[in-house]
Amino acid sequence: MAVGNGRDLSAGTKVRVEPPIPVPEWSEWDDDKGRASTPVKKRLQQMFFKGDRKVNAEIVYIAKETERDKLRRLGRVKVRLRDPSGACVVITAEAATLTKTI
Repeated sequence: MAVGNGRDLSAGTKVRVEPPIPVPEWSEWDDDKGRASTPVKKRLQQMFFKGDRKVNAEIVYIAKETERDKLRRLGRVKVRLRDPSGACVVITAEAATLTKTI
């Protein structure tokens, strides 16, 4: 199911990238105060955009209203990525490239 402008995506929705794409230059991760190393963050981000099913991804609720509106105007959402080992990172992704997983 294709998703347009993030209207069908709410916080907690499990998602994946539906055609695999290269990592966009504007996609960045949130500061996690050093919990995960930079190579781990890059690996998770690359695996997610390649469509790797080992990475669990879900939409994150953004409490800050100004940031939420800014991302909505750009058609982007925050996604929490987690791999089987427990490493976790929050990145920015384009809502139009995401599909819900079942």
